[in-house]
Amino acid sequence: MPGAVEYLNFDANFFGNIAVTITPWKFEIGGVETLAFCIDQDTSAVYHVNYGATPVVPSQAIMGLYETNYKYVLNNGVYNADKAAAFQLALWELKDDQSFTNPTGNMVLPLTGGLNPGNDALAADAYAMLADALNYHGLGGSYLYTEYTAAGTQSLMGVSAVPEADTWAMMAVGLGLVGLIGRRKSEKSEKFA
Repeated sequence: MPGAVEYLNFDANFFGNIAVTITPWKFEIGGVETLAFCIDQDTSAVYHVNYGATPVVPSQAIMGLYETNYKYVLNNGVYNADKAAAFQLALWELKDDQSFTNPTGNMVLPLTGGLNPGNDALAADAYAMLADALNYHGLGGSYLYTEYTAAGTQSLMGVSAVPEADTWAMMAVGLGLVGLIGRRKSEKSEKFA
């Protein structure tokens, strides 16, 4: 798993706790590594289980979070642990009540008073990511979403990038050229037969 980030604030509430260790999961499936975030906040993690993968269509808000901020978690393959922690907090809050300041919710995240270095900056990032997600009105399309589930442990969500339109166009041109070359070869073979 990627590096963990610890957040501690006496005025915080993370499903009954004043502190949380935020650690995204990293799977290796068929030789391909996938970064996944917990979407089942109040279930403990069991690390040695077999996960099943199911394609899903997430809510508009969760899609908005990925579309607007996932690029900061993995920027050209470079992992940013602080951005990943803020992303995880925003994702949990989207599944909770979509407000970090609601004292009756399961999750309350103060903007100040974090006791570990960087905690307040992490909270500010989480607030900004939550606002981006809630204000997103696009159609998505940058990612394919997969939910990973196993009995008795957290449910997780991972994404894989959808190829850009120009990538599809180049692939179509390449296939067309292969077909053209194959056709020309078959015509030459018929003349000499």
